Amino acid sequence: MIALEHTRARLRKKILHLAWPAILEMVLHMMVGIVDTAMVGRLGAEELAAVGLGSRILFSIIFTFAALGTGAAALVARAIGAKDPEGANRIAAQGIILSLLAGGMVALGGYFLANHIFTLVRVEAEVAIMGREYLRITMLASVFTLPLFIANAVLRGAGNTRAPLMVALIANGVNIVGDYLLIFGIAGFPALGVAGAAVATALSQVLGCLLALGILLRGRVDLHLEPHCFCHWDGETMKRILRLSIPAVVEESVLTVSSLIFIFMVTSLGTVAFAAHQVANSVESLSFMPGHGFALATATIVGQKLGGQSPAEAKEGGLMGTLMALLAMGTMGVFFLFFPRQLVYLFAPGEAQVIALGATAIRIGAFEQPCIAATMVLAGALRGAGETRYPLFVTLLGNWLVRMPLTYLVVYVWRLSLGAVWVVTVLDWLFRGSLLYCYYRQGKWLTVKA
Repeated sequence: MIALEHTRARLRKKILHLAWPAILEMVLHMMVGIVDTAMVGRLGAEELAAVGLGSRILFSIIFTFAALGTGAAALVARAIGAKDPEGANRIAAQGIILSLLAGGMVALGGYFLANHIFTLVRVEAEVAIMGREYLRITMLASVFTLPLFIANAVLRGAGNTRAPLMVALIANGVNIVGDYLLIFGIAGFPALGVAGAAVATALSQVLGCLLALGILLRGRVDLHLEPHCFCHWDGETMKRILRLSIPAVVEESVLTVSSLIFIFMVTSLGTVAFAAHQVANSVESLSFMPGHGFALATATIVGQKLGGQSPAEAKEGGLMGTLMALLAMGTMGVFFLFFPRQLVYLFAPGEAQVIALGATAIRIGAFEQPCIAATMVLAGALRGAGETRYPLFVTLLGNWLVRMPLTYLVVYVWRLSLGAVWVVTVLDWLFRGSLLYCYYRQGKWLTVKA
């Protein structure tokens, strides 16, 4: 019993050490989004719509391909746990090579298909013109954005979450300053408007990529890559990365498509209800930051413990990370339950109907916080072990057997309110969390070949 408590205390300390930089990194990204919106919003509604739509399309594509880092991070974590730095370096280098190839394809495809993408969206002509310009500029930077995501993923897999935080701090700072100078034309810079926001975003991604690669090349972490590592194609390692990453890429694609369909159904409830839903989502996203941080930390712990041939500690690490996320997000849920109007008011002051509907949604959302925590962290633990297929299976079931059918019934058949839609999301997260917990406790994933 004493040995178990000692192990748990050690795991708690390690998880916290890994989680807090990842949480702060999420805070930084959220703050940049808020600042970007505030700056572009001063130009007008059309400019705001163009940047909002363009960035939504951009990051939907980027996040899908960034899931390639899942396999690389899991394999790096195992190699570090097995005291195999050479193997970790080889995997990291192949992951970066893969991201450069994917980034090049996304950059070219996005640039030339931007016109066609915006013909599929029913927006005003001026919004479409500015949106295409934003998307073309930012898509060209994908050749740097994807390597940035993958480099950060392998750094986390090696147990270093502070380096990605520092990279985000510098790159996001450049993005904010660049927005201010290039959107409004300050200090002699041209006033580029929406194009200025795109250029600032692209420059920040280029800088972030160079910084992350510089950290890997300097070798002040467990990973130390040499320039010649990027000139060697290791087909076997690449296959291992793809075998683990492809389910994560498919899962991200499913999430993107289902999210768009879900939003489309919610818009059928009316403008006020949709606005309230968007505001409630913004409030609830505050709770995702600790969940995301603990998921990344737990994935690293699980991967390294399995690499070090310590399956019992790997399993305990996943449960410990889940418990810590439950406490953090459960606390957020208490605030959602008792102070929903105050929280919604921060995002929509003066909109009485939006505040009332949004507060109802947030109060219901309080009950899904423990389920979201369990889903995020347990899925992260499984991915860290190299088990990327089961989280995909759970995402498919949750979206297409629970969320989509029930939302369709609520909106189009029973014609209920926004609150009923949020009850559906509670049921969806409960379903997913339960499936993941049962599978995790069985322990079959401990023997998955990575």
